[in-house]
Formats: sequence, structure tokens, C-alpha cells
Amino acid sequence: MLEDIKKSVLSGILISIGGCVLLASTKAGYMWAGALLFSLGLFAICEYGFNLYTGKVGYIANDFRNWRYILHVLLILAVNLAATFAMGCLVSLCLPDIAEAARSSYAAKLAAEPQKWALSSVLCGLLMFLAVDLWRRGQKLGVFLCVPTFIFCGFDHSIANSFYNGAALGEQTFSGRNVLFVTVVILGNALGGMIIPLLTRKWGDTAERR
Repeated sequence: MLEDIKKSVLSGILISIGGCVLLASTKAGYMWAGALLFSLGLFAICEYGFNLYTGKVGYIANDFRNWRYILHVLLILAVNLAATFAMGCLVSLCLPDIAEAARSSYAAKLAAEPQKWALSSVLCGLLMFLAVDLWRRGQKLGVFLCVPTFIFCGFDHSIANSFYNGAALGEQTFSGRNVLFVTVVILGNALGGMIIPLLTRKWGDTAERR
């Protein structure tokens, strides 16, 4: 368990660095650069075998009876959220320019309609599963295609959002609307991540976990 926690913390740190570069690049007028550089986080996570919720949750659909794996994913989720939120709080205290950009970005996310939260999180989950599964199949370019795609489209990534939430620390952080937003995006990422496994799985047999 300790090893899983450490790998989940490292993923949280890497996603937070990706969030920093995206916010800084967007503020400077180079969002395209930030979208590409954000991919470094997932690249390193895949290369080193770290634990990221959005890269793991889709595989639950291979066998819904595997409670051990489900609990494993829930642990990763909790640690990812804690690590990114803590990193965001540090940014809020130490990097005011990035924190200012995070407040603006996160306020826009919260102001959106719930149906936007749902659809954007589902599509982000699908893209994240695709990126990781392509990596496992030897197609590493998928990371550098899927990550910029979800960023340019404005899709919601639950773990990245946790970083923005911490960096935008303020009155809205613990509001009911924010709790609803976080919950919808977590569930949406899970549903999106399961779409490909569900539609490609051979239901007559227990799917082999990849």
C-alpha cells in the first residue's frame, strides 16, 4: 500500500507541474505550448509506472467483480486529489501570478452548467483511457495527441482540477457547488474511461486485465 501511495503522490506532483505550465503559458498567450507541455506529466507517469486515477479507473470495466482493483483505484483517487490540492495550496501561497490565473480558470469552470461538467468530464475520461491504453500497446504518441486534445477542448480532468482548486483557494473552495462539481467530474471521468473497455469487451468471459 505504501508503494501505491508514493506512486500516487508522484503522479499528483507531475499533474500539478503540468497545471502550472498550462496556466503560465495561457497567461502569456501561448496556450498551445502549455497544452503540449502538459503532456510531459502523463508521459512521465506512464514511463515510470506511477498511479493516476484517470489512467486506471477505466480498467474497472474489465471485471466489475474485482473489488481489490476497485479499492486500489479509490486509494489512488484519494491520494491524487490530496497531493494535487496540497500542491495547489502551495502555489497559491508562493506563485501569485499562477494563482491568479488559476482563480480565473476555476471560476469559469464553476460558472458552467452541470451538463457541461458531465459531458466534458466523460470525454476527458475517454481520452485519458485512450492515451494510457495506447501507451500500453506501444503507441506512445497517443499521450501527445490525447492530452492536448482534452485541454484545447476545455474538458474537465478531476485530478488537474484538484490542483486548480487548491491554487484558487478561496470562498468557493468548500462551497456546495464546488463539491457537486468535483463529484460530477470524478464520476464523469470514470464513466468516460469505461466506454472503450465496455464496448470492446467480450462479455461471455471475464476480461483479462491489461
